[in-house]
Amino acid sequence: ISTLTYSNRLNAFVMAIVVYSITTVMYPMISKMASEKDMSGLKQILHQAIAGVNFFVIPASFGTMMISKQLVRLLYGRGAFDEQAIVMTSSALFFYSIGMIGFGLKDVLNRFFFAMQDARTPMINGVISTVLNIIMTITFSRFMGISGIALAMSIATLISTGLLFYDLHKKIGSIDIREIIRSSYKIFVASGFMAIGVKLVVNASDDWPLVLSIGCAIVAGMLIYLLFINLLRVDVSHIAPDAFARIKSKIAIWRNNGRE
Repeated sequence: ISTLTYSNRLNAFVMAIVVYSITTVMYPMISKMASEKDMSGLKQILHQAIAGVNFFVIPASFGTMMISKQLVRLLYGRGAFDEQAIVMTSSALFFYSIGMIGFGLKDVLNRFFFAMQDARTPMINGVISTVLNIIMTITFSRFMGISGIALAMSIATLISTGLLFYDLHKKIGSIDIREIIRSSYKIFVASGFMAIGVKLVVNASDDWPLVLSIGCAIVAGMLIYLLFINLLRVDVSHIAPDAFARIKSKIAIWRNNGRE
């Protein structure tokens, strides 16, 4: 229980920083357009939200998988948290990270259903996800132990997210799945090259201080990711501009309050 809790906290950190920030600031716009039955506007915001989540969460997922052991050792590796605990927790974190994009997109899609006064669809989807999770947890844990529990949750979340996409497609009409897949594919490719770079830096700096090794890996990963995003011509101009403008203004307010 402790291993799953510690690893899930790190997984949830990305959700809190990226996904919840995007969905929280965009929800008033989603609600307004849903009340006005502006399907065209809803589709546009949906694409912005998905693009924003994909742009940040997919590389975060790849990066976390590459340095899961180093992260766990840095954050938890002291006292009674011995090497065995580090290995167990980092393994669970690795498999939780596989479903990170599912967790993010599921939260986005649920907001759209809630804005359209449809709580039934997310509830049914949640039940399906729970049943799948239980079945796969029982199955995978027999062969993979704790890691199987984390993998089961990730797969169940990805499947339920796909079902939510299908339900939303039926509810608001065509949402241009092809464009979403095309953009996501490019981000996956860029994240893959980023993951290779991160792993190489971590391996090369194995005898460095842990903070320095992780810091260099993150910086290198960011540079590689941005390079391939540019080479693959991923359009980032439409990635939730209103949402990030509000986030930026909130950060400025927090900074001012901190100085005061």
